Amino acid sequence: MTLTRIADVKEISNGRGKELNINGNRIALFCANNSFYAIEALCRHQDGSLAPGRVDGEIVECPLHSWHYNIRTGELLDFLQDVKLNTYKVEVKDEGIYIDV
Repeated sequence: MTLTRIADVKEISNGRGKELNINGNRIALFCANNSFYAIEALCRHQDGSLAPGRVDGEIVECPLHSWHYNIRTGELLDFLQDVKLNTYKVEVKDEGIYIDV
């Protein structure tokens, strides 16, 4: 496992997301319930970024067409079964946010 520092804790407020490009991967980093989660940034519907979406608990709503994903598991909660975004292990150390990419 190789951890990469991707942000500082103070960069993302609770209930918000931020899109990052890490080694060519578009990743959405979210803070929900004061915990951090990282998933693929693009909605499977029309490749819209999930990062600016509304976060409610562990659910993010795609701002384009209101599809809902669990930010902990990556699972799509609407319409289609067996649709799942990649998730990334997140660790917080010394006020830095690290993921395994």
